[in-house]
Amino acid sequence: MAEAQEVGATPWFYHGLEGPAFTEKNASGIEVRAYPESYWTATTVTGENMDKALSEGFMRLFRYISGENEEKQKVPMTVPVMTTVTPGAGPFCEENFTIHFYVPKEFQDNPPKPSDPRVENVVLPPVTVAVASYPGWNDEKEVISNGKALFQALRSANIPFDAETFFTAGYDSPFRLIDRHNEVWVKLNA
Repeated sequence: MAEAQEVGATPWFYHGLEGPAFTEKNASGIEVRAYPESYWTATTVTGENMDKALSEGFMRLFRYISGENEEKQKVPMTVPVMTTVTPGAGPFCEENFTIHFYVPKEFQDNPPKPSDPRVENVVLPPVTVAVASYPGWNDEKEVISNGKALFQALRSANIPFDAETFFTAGYDSPFRLIDRHNEVWVKLNA
């Protein structure tokens, strides 16, 4: 792998919002990022449709950052809206979609406690991921297409990866009509 480069706290696709820091490297033409331990607010939705699950999970988390927490404190919106996708055991099975909002630095030591029992504050361990970026809208069809291409590229490059779970990362408001940025992440094995 190529040497790692530290990326500034605000890549262009953060669009001025706060998000996690990462280092970036290139492996056989594939973008690879290393993220340190980070703090997120998360909720899990089980279902067969990613778009519906993401919408439901997003609204739970949006209510949390809008003040529906025990401290009734508003929390700034951050990027990305990350979703961990754990596929079901077979066709027509329900998947688990865990939707995450990054916790801003000012709240990392003591984020407001969620009042919705389906929402929790979590610490994610350091992770290294391969990244496929694409413009436009982040729907299930685009995620599957870009995720499949990323899995195939990793396999072709003989880069070991976790085939059981993948992540999506969206960086845009639904009202941003241009310069949209979305990603699929695949966790790399050490």
